[in-house]
Amino acid sequence: IDEKCYNLRNTSDGISYYHGVEKIDGTVSVPETWAKFSDDNIRHSQNARANSMKLREETENTLENVSEEMWKQFTDTNLAFTNRIAETADTKNKLQTHLAKTLQEIFQTENTIMLLERAIMAKECPLKVAQTRLEGRTRRPNVELCRDIPQFKLVNEVFTIDDTLQTLKLRLREAQDTLQLLVLNKARLEHDLSVKANSLFIDKKCMDMRKTFPSTPRLVGYT
Repeated sequence: IDEKCYNLRNTSDGISYYHGVEKIDGTVSVPETWAKFSDDNIRHSQNARANSMKLREETENTLENVSEEMWKQFTDTNLAFTNRIAETADTKNKLQTHLAKTLQEIFQTENTIMLLERAIMAKECPLKVAQTRLEGRTRRPNVELCRDIPQFKLVNEVFTIDDTLQTLKLRLREAQDTLQLLVLNKARLEHDLSVKANSLFIDKKCMDMRKTFPSTPRLVGYT
């Protein structure tokens, strides 16, 4: 405005009469207050820039501290993941070892059951023979129905074979019960092994996602 007024000449376009304008005083400041206002603006600007610089420094320090803390947490978490993966892998290996031993026990127990069943079958016929002999000798007439040595030996033979059969049958039931427990244990081990394998897969996948640490310790927009 002042430059425009300074450059006005008698020959300038746009000059005209403005009657009474000289009587109107719409000013709001004097040179002293005008200078003070400008000085105050400059001082406020300087303060604002100083505060801004201080704020940026404090913010950068805060970001660096936060970045260091995040890096520490990142490292600690990775270490925890690594330890957990190692523990899970070790447990999985132990489960596999126990499962292999259990499968071997099942195989041996099944063989034992087969042998016991064969032994029981092998004793049944001799028992039938001994009992048939005793039954046949009961038809001896009168005084011939004597408790002689063959009779005594046959009775002992029946008792001995029957005791052996009962012992074998008891061992067979015990072996069958053991086999059922082994099969149940095998199922539990297989389930637990499956769970551990899944957990190991998930943890390893999480570790693969944590190979990089996305962190910018400085504010973007200034250097």
